Amino acid sequence: MDMNTAAELAAKRANDLEHIVHSEDGQKVKSIMEQDSEQLKQAMQTGDMSALKQTFDHLMSTEEGARLIGSIQQMMQK
Repeated sequence: MDMNTAAELAAKRANDLEHIVHSEDGQKVKSIMEQDSEQLKQAMQTGDMSALKQTFDHLMSTEEGARLIGSIQQMMQK
């Protein structure tokens, strides 16, 4: 999926995305990401894909992260 398509989908599904982000799982994932926020920010700024992958692999290994990604995937298929 290219960036334009992703942006269009996000705009169409803004309410669904907001619900997911504010869900219990969304808040737990946010908390996990905040713990590593400096490393994540630096990885994004430098384009360190290895560090970004490691962060998302860690998130996906949690029950909340897996459910959150599953919810986003389901939303995208609608």
